[in-house]
Amino acid sequence: MRSSLSQVATASILLASGVNSLAVAHPHSLRSDTPDESPALKIPGLPLPNATKSYWQDPPHRIANLRTTKDLPTEKTFDYVIIGSGISGAATAHKLLDRDSSLSILMIEARTAASGATGRNGGHCKPGDYNGVKAWVEAYGEDDALRIANMEQDCVDDVRDFVRSHNVSSDFTDVETASLYWTDDSFKTAVESIEFQHELEKRRPNDVPKNKRTIWKGQDARDYWGWPEIVGAVTFKAHTQNPYHTVCGMLEYSLEKGLNLQTNTMALSLNQLGKKTEAGARWEVKTNRGTVKSKQVVLATNGFTPALHPGIASTNFTMPVRNQVSAVTPSANTTDNKVFRRSNSVPDLHSGNVYIAAQPPGAKNAGSVVIGGSTQMSPTRERYITDDTAINDQIAYVLHGAARTVYGYENWGGSTKVIQDWTGIVCETPDGFPLVGEVPAEDGLWAIVCMNGHGMAWAYRSAEALVDMMTEGKTPKWFPEQFKAQRAWEVQSNEEL
Repeated sequence: MRSSLSQVATASILLASGVNSLAVAHPHSLRSDTPDESPALKIPGLPLPNATKSYWQDPPHRIANLRTTKDLPTEKTFDYVIIGSGISGAATAHKLLDRDSSLSILMIEARTAASGATGRNGGHCKPGDYNGVKAWVEAYGEDDALRIANMEQDCVDDVRDFVRSHNVSSDFTDVETASLYWTDDSFKTAVESIEFQHELEKRRPNDVPKNKRTIWKGQDARDYWGWPEIVGAVTFKAHTQNPYHTVCGMLEYSLEKGLNLQTNTMALSLNQLGKKTEAGARWEVKTNRGTVKSKQVVLATNGFTPALHPGIASTNFTMPVRNQVSAVTPSANTTDNKVFRRSNSVPDLHSGNVYIAAQPPGAKNAGSVVIGGSTQMSPTRERYITDDTAINDQIAYVLHGAARTVYGYENWGGSTKVIQDWTGIVCETPDGFPLVGEVPAEDGLWAIVCMNGHGMAWAYRSAEALVDMMTEGKTPKWFPEQFKAQRAWEVQSNEEL
């Protein structure tokens, strides 16, 4: 994590914002569930009722409160119960049913469909972890590093292909994106990483992901990208989208193939049966509406995982983190301005990493900007917070001002209109990779969790690998060893020695 914003730097961003009161944050923080839609349970660490509603979830999707069957099917033994309906759970159901449409799969979601981190993110679908390749090579060797890099690019491409082949309406747009740098040191590190990859590509042209990264320096960067304060940029191809609609579209595809979706149904605990029942059940999942039985259970619960599974919590390998996003509109006309046709991230802004997605023509509030990040403004960095019913006022205030600061007055204009603020709970691990695979010593319990805020670039292919593990008992060769769930327990064991 980067150092906190100094008081002087904070003041400069806030004064540039055109927003003159913290009180502006709350009126735009909408609620997603009415009391009769969501469980009235308030259990520490599990999803809370009445979460802030994200920009993407307004209005709710047609399957938001869907229950495929009116009553929870407690008498039936399912082949799989999937807990969670975000990108991880949706992709797992999709991959399972694509292989065998006769499978019985129950998906339970504590609140509305795709209402967790997936439906609350910043609207990006991009392979943005390219800066890690050099460090991955040093830590794991070239072969493993390239597996990770290709995993990211292939996952983004696969999500794109799914959206287009199934005609999902989610404003999925090809864009040029950039990592934009404000400090010489950070830009120097990025350039070294890209140059390292270029050298790697010369030696292994068939193994390096195909997404050209272009380096822009100094005035060339400012002229090309149109941002007045940057010292450099790295540009490449990516996508923006309404992630909520993308994943709801994926869920609808599986619903057509027989998925039973039960929204507003909170998983409270798991129970491994001593022996299989006659129907083959090995697990029970207790919910607020009754207990369901299954041969296998998949945790797709991301930042809420530690509260549901004490064994995973005991590894101290997973950390819930509350992220925050705002939707804002500039006062200047954006119609013919190229800077509002792209997405960006600013890794070294003083307030912490900021990511920005301009809304494309034809999208809701076209020309507005979705901006997230700035957790550095919180004394706790928002770590171990699982309450997404509230926003952090200071982070909201900085996000409202950051857009005008980074775009510049000429592009942005003199004032900012705040459309909405919201929060979501992600899950981080010490090494930055998700946990995917069988939970050790718990036969039939699987995890696809902790996407480190990078689910659109990790989850889809992780689900494919998980389905291989569950149905064929093997891990595909392309899947990174570093993603396997068992490492959380291995690290714990090593630390105890």
